Amino acid sequence: MENEHDLFFSILISLGKAEVLRDVILIGGWCPLVYKEYFGNPVEISVQRTADLDILVPNPPRIHKEVDVSLILKELGFDRKVSPLDGYEKYVHPDLEVEFLTPERGKGREKPYVIDKLHINAQGLRYLDLIQSHVMKTSFRGISLNVPEPTAYVLHKFIISGRRKKSFKKEKDIETARQIGEYLLELENQRKKMRKIYLGMPEKWKKNLMKIIKGASGKIHTFFNSLEN
Repeated sequence: MENEHDLFFSILISLGKAEVLRDVILIGGWCPLVYKEYFGNPVEISVQRTADLDILVPNPPRIHKEVDVSLILKELGFDRKVSPLDGYEKYVHPDLEVEFLTPERGKGREKPYVIDKLHINAQGLRYLDLIQSHVMKTSFRGISLNVPEPTAYVLHKFIISGRRKKSFKKEKDIETARQIGEYLLELENQRKKMRKIYLGMPEKWKKNLMKIIKGASGKIHTFFNSLEN
């Protein structure tokens, strides 16, 4: 896992120097590492091995500076792979894969969103608006970056777990959300944020969320259930 950590940190350094990190949001499996440092390394937040690095480009994108991110990743040893069927791209390295995502809007589309100023394209996915609407700026090992508010991250993880086709990914999402979510409930300010975000969600989202949480964490389920009564 050391190689993945070193490469992850190298990516952050390079994107930070190029002023890319101020315009994008780190999401996915590397966020718990950032949260663990942010909260002072609590044992309740574990960091699971992940070979995927997901970066969210807001929709609409608000890019302040033109930067060839594709070239930056190439210089770090990544190969650009493009799907011949739909044009979606990812950047592949023996230790890590990088993918750019963006909130899907309207009826959706079967092709990627082109982010001209960054020289990349991003795959549109549902439910990412939940993250885009709740972002915090923090520092990880001295690097300034944007990540989802921890409570939004937890709720998003639970929701997308129900859409996973592979059972091991579903289980991983649920366990990550459970661990972080139960820890956050012990912190008054985070509990207030979780309440606010949950109550602001569409009713359909809340129903789907409650179905998943009911079997994942009695503690979190009880908390949300109390908000409805």
